[in-house]
Order: sequence, then C-alpha cells, then structure tokens
Amino acid sequence: MVGMAERDVLGRTAVHYAAADGDADALRVLLAEGAAPGEADAAGWMPLHSAAQAQAPAAVEVLLAAGASCDAADRHGNTPLSKAVFGSRGEGTMIRLLLEAGADPDRENGQGVSPRALAERIANYDVAAFFPTEDRTSS
Repeated sequence: MVGMAERDVLGRTAVHYAAADGDADALRVLLAEGAAPGEADAAGWMPLHSAAQAQAPAAVEVLLAAGASCDAADRHGNTPLSKAVFGSRGEGTMIRLLLEAGADPDRENGQGVSPRALAERIANYDVAAFFPTEDRTSS
C-alpha cells in the first residue's frame, strides 16, 4: 500500500487501493485527510473506476459524495459504468447506482462502444436488463 500522497509504479494512490478493495471506511478517512477522489493513475483510471469494477457500492457512494465524476474516462475512453457493466456477472446494483448518479449509458469509448452496447453484447448474463430502454420516438 502506498501513502496517502504517494503514487506507486502504476500511478495509483491509497485512494485507488481502498476503492479497489471496497473499503468505504478507509476511503472516508483518506478523503477527510485531504486525499482527492478524482486522481487518475497511469492508465487514466480514477478510484471510481476501481470501485465500480470491484462491484463495491459503498465505496462508490463515498467517492460520489466526495465529488468523483461518474463519467470520468480512462485513456481508452471507458467510464466507471463501463467497468461496472463488464464486471457485473449479472448483478445490477453497481449499474443502477451509477445510472442513478447520472452516468451516461450511451457515452462511447475510444472504440465506439457505450456501456449500454457493452451490456447488450455480454452473452452469459442479461446485463442489458439493468438499463432503461431507449425512447427513440421522442427524437
């Protein structure tokens, strides 16, 4: 583990590791001591990406309350919602949480794939069921 202000060789801070571990209590302490909720690592991942991929709703709630952007993109254009979709294993809690926080389900990454499109392509789970249907009639 790195110190609060230190970065490891991957550019990650203690906030990244607490988020990846789903440790909401550690996040609260780090943030109260002045750690930033939106620091990117070398790959452009914010702590919210890590918490979303880890399917850690309590950590996501702490980061969002501290001002983390639910649509922050990593260097490939993937948002925390994309990470939540990819790691969902058919569980929708994280997806719903990020959508309720205002995450854009149609924001495309660098390859032109949105979280909604990714959910529709996952064959082993019905992840698309966690997204609201698009209303194409009001355009």
